[in-house]
Amino acid sequence: MVLLFGTSIYCSSPLQLDQSENVDDPTGYFESSYGKIAYYIQGKGTNLVLLHAAGHDHKDFDAILPELIKRYRVISIDWPGHGNSIWTNDKEISATAFPALLKEFLEGKEIKNSIILGNSVGGYSALQLAIDNPNLVKALVLVDTGGMNDLDLLSKVFITLKSYNWFTYSVWNMFPKYYMKVENEYTQLILHRIQKLKENKLAIQTNSSIWKSFLDENYNQRGSVSKIKQPTLIIWGSKDPVIHPRFGIELQDLIKNSELKTMEVGHLPFAENPDEFMNLLTDFLIQKNL
Repeated sequence: MVLLFGTSIYCSSPLQLDQSENVDDPTGYFESSYGKIAYYIQGKGTNLVLLHAAGHDHKDFDAILPELIKRYRVISIDWPGHGNSIWTNDKEISATAFPALLKEFLEGKEIKNSIILGNSVGGYSALQLAIDNPNLVKALVLVDTGGMNDLDLLSKVFITLKSYNWFTYSVWNMFPKYYMKVENEYTQLILHRIQKLKENKLAIQTNSSIWKSFLDENYNQRGSVSKIKQPTLIIWGSKDPVIHPRFGIELQDLIKNSELKTMEVGHLPFAENPDEFMNLLTDFLIQKNL
């Protein structure tokens, strides 16, 4: 099965999820045209921006954060309708809106020349930022990234089903267990945070809406990723059932200054095997003098 991650939602009133399992206080909130965006800054050095997947939050990267902040100024955000961020726009939440929001945030906070690390829809957003605003991107780290749409019939059917609240609710606990192939303390915590949101109607609606946006033609970056010139590391879980590893191979072929590394994990390599992930990332950053 070949699938792709994302979401969109209509909400004229503020959208904020229950944060009982998200005790981190944001460094601050950025007032964007999409609502209040929670951001978190730790460490000093070159800017390194972390972008999480749909249905998740900034805490996905907790396993690698202690090592990253030793050398970098690490900046994480919660996407609209996720974590501590609030969606107040009168249009649907859509994965295709995230790159513009990311640009708005980075320019508004004067965060320039950054290494952008994105997972899934976060990778899609990182790619689009590099395509449209290369001056903001020093290097890319793309982890099981979205945006390489090439959907077979089964994928289209599944994405369509995921755009319905009832279906998203029915697979809420089962689906993350399906795409994370390693059980450890970090993946257990991620699953726990996700599962705590199952009875939150806004969480269900948000996720369904983002998945709907994966069928948007603007979510397909195949024709434009070859414009990217920045050093790019692509890391893919060879057991990822959601975004097939062949997309990583195709992405490497399209981005000239890129390299591809695979890991025997699922959709969240940095949480499923943090040590191996950090070894691959560190080798790349040292090699590129980043």
